[in-house]
Amino acid sequence: MTTPDPSPAANGGGPALALIILIAAAIGWIAVRQLVRGLRAQRTQSAVGADFSKYALEALVNAAKIDGRMSEAEQTAIAAAMRELTAAEIDSSALASALAEARLTKDELVAYLAARSAQFSRAQKTALLKALLSVFSADGRFDEVEHAALVDYTAAVGFDRQSAPEMLRSIARDFQRGRIT
Repeated sequence: MTTPDPSPAANGGGPALALIILIAAAIGWIAVRQLVRGLRAQRTQSAVGADFSKYALEALVNAAKIDGRMSEAEQTAIAAAMRELTAAEIDSSALASALAEARLTKDELVAYLAARSAQFSRAQKTALLKALLSVFSADGRFDEVEHAALVDYTAAVGFDRQSAPEMLRSIARDFQRGRIT
């Protein structure tokens, strides 16, 4: 009959192996997450290329649809935002077409923005956030889904995700009160 070896080396393999498995799982999860983000960004890239105005229109259309309601005020806000972003008018048929053909998700749009953020100017990114806020609040509501999406876009352009929610709430209140146009 053999007796188990009470030495630390004989019993220390279990916790070490568990730690290695935990580290490998964490690395695997991070790798899969990066892969998914890359695929999402590629889908948006294939739809809009490197054209900021096409990207902005897709993002604004998605913003109008994100709460499950589409109002005339949101469509008007999209047209005004596109005029401000591109210095060109968007006609009602082009807007209707963009609304009907929109197939990109918020996650795909945010992944693209995060991947390409350095290619857009600070003025473009700031104007995009302002435009998103105007569309989100155009119907007189700024619900949690819209707030979460705006925080995601804000983080994608490189602003601090921790302080962004309160900053955005404050801006939204000012925007709804007419202090920001």
